[in-house]
Amino acid sequence: MRPARTIALNLRDNEHCKRLRDPFSQSLYHLETLLPFSEAAKLERGNANVRPPADRKPLKNMLETVKEAPQSFHLKNRGITYLCERFEFDNAKRSLTVTIPKGNLDDLEESGTKFGIGDGGHTFEVIERTVQALHDYRSDDGWSEPFVRVHFVASENEEFDEVDQIVEALNTSLQVQQYTLDEYQNKFDELKDALAKADFDISLIAFRENEDKEWHVIEILQRLACFLKDRWKLTQPASMYRSKMKALELYTNDDTRPEFRKLFGVISDVVTFPEFIQAELSTGQLIQRRSLGQLKSVKPLKKPFARPGTPYQTEHKMDLAQLLPMAAAFRELLVIKGDRYQWKVDPKEVFRRCAAELYQVLVSRSGKARIPSHLGSDMEYWGACVPIVMRTKDAMLEERIAAT
Repeated sequence: MRPARTIALNLRDNEHCKRLRDPFSQSLYHLETLLPFSEAAKLERGNANVRPPADRKPLKNMLETVKEAPQSFHLKNRGITYLCERFEFDNAKRSLTVTIPKGNLDDLEESGTKFGIGDGGHTFEVIERTVQALHDYRSDDGWSEPFVRVHFVASENEEFDEVDQIVEALNTSLQVQQYTLDEYQNKFDELKDALAKADFDISLIAFRENEDKEWHVIEILQRLACFLKDRWKLTQPASMYRSKMKALELYTNDDTRPEFRKLFGVISDVVTFPEFIQAELSTGQLIQRRSLGQLKSVKPLKKPFARPGTPYQTEHKMDLAQLLPMAAAFRELLVIKGDRYQWKVDPKEVFRRCAAELYQVLVSRSGKARIPSHLGSDMEYWGACVPIVMRTKDAMLEERIAAT
């Protein structure tokens, strides 16, 4: 038998561990676990995945989730596939023992022995960085150590034939994202034209995978979808926050794309309205800056920042879950003229008039949300913003009539 060594992991709950039977192979074994970061970090990277993690936007997004919404990491992240020789779970002790080959990585590589992280190298990099700074993270009130899903695959075959095939598949397969296919099929051409006519710099937008840019086409469509006034008469567009891909499906569907065309006349206002709200709240003229800085997930910045593509300078960074429901309420100001929407009253002026009232709704709902990202699914938050905007609009129209 090949020399081996073990890694001992402690689980928080026995329900976080589940053995699975392989539907076809009698020599492959599976174990699904949810591990806290401090335990997952005990795993050795191994030699299964030779590609080093790139310090790019996906990794940065994961680090942001660790900091701002650690309780949701295991839900947003697909986790790690870990290849080992065998595993053993002690239910009484809540301990998992993972057996891996013993020896120098170069020698194991030369012998064709693969073990360790077959998929999830970027996730493991985030785990290692987090554990190194665990003391600093724990000093923040309300922060909880994240969990990660780890799928262990073990083989009783010493030659690891099946595992080599798994490694090859995990490291060579790359699914082409749907929005990349849509870009190749020119489905975004109308959108690009509308943005360009509105003086929005489309060179800042990523329309394909692996483009590291300031904006993403899916984000643009998500924001537009929240302003489809006819679609959201009876309900709120919280589903567009929960799944940006639903917005993509609406836009690329020939039957529903005309809904988006109606917004092309106000497209720049709609896309950048969350940044406008953030900047206005940050000034301290509409609400107390100190109060804003104390909200969950609101990060005071060291120096003013304006997101490229917008003129709106802010000294606070807010979560989209806080901003999007508030911004989407302003779809009630849209009126159709011909085949395009236009603003019945100036949305920026409406916001300045009702900002304090909208902010109080945000404060109230934030106090009831376990983590800030839950606001994006909070139908009461979405719904409470709408009548405030409508009342302010009606008051402005009455003033306009009275002045004539």
